[in-house]
Amino acid sequence: MTLDSISASKKYAKAMFEVLSETNELEAGYADLLELRKVFAANPKLIDILDDIRVSDKDKQSLLAPITENASDFIKNFLKVVADYRRFPQILDIIDQFQSVYEADKKIVRAEVVSATELDDDQRDRLARAFEKRVGAAKVIFNTKVDSSLIGGVVIKSADMTIDGSVRTRINKVKELLLN
Repeated sequence: MTLDSISASKKYAKAMFEVLSETNELEAGYADLLELRKVFAANPKLIDILDDIRVSDKDKQSLLAPITENASDFIKNFLKVVADYRRFPQILDIIDQFQSVYEADKKIVRAEVVSATELDDDQRDRLARAFEKRVGAAKVIFNTKVDSSLIGGVVIKSADMTIDGSVRTRINKVKELLLN
């Protein structure tokens, strides 16, 4: 992905966010875009076909018909703009950029949590509440992983912050102190 296509994707995302906000359709539009993203992520060849100039517009419309038949006007217009400006190769990035703009507006923070053992729901909820307070988020969405080499504790990484509360790091700090 080139820098130009990323900045174009951001421009499309911001414009869509503004339109949906002004028409009070932000939540519905966001949900529709996430569903649309699933379709294109599951069918990457569809993107290639829709971007192929050798495929007729009629054939492209036929391919999009199952997607657009029950779609909102917003999604129909979005797909038309994407087709008109030949942005199908960037459609997933446009939707991802929209999700970033939406989450920033709603104060939603995504973070990766790595723990030595699997966290139960209660531990995950308490960790999320504490992290929400720490970063000033309205909501935290965790992607959890297990890494037994941590020995104990957790490491939380978001775009803006890393909190390393692992036993492995504590042991390494003690080693460092003893060796110096």
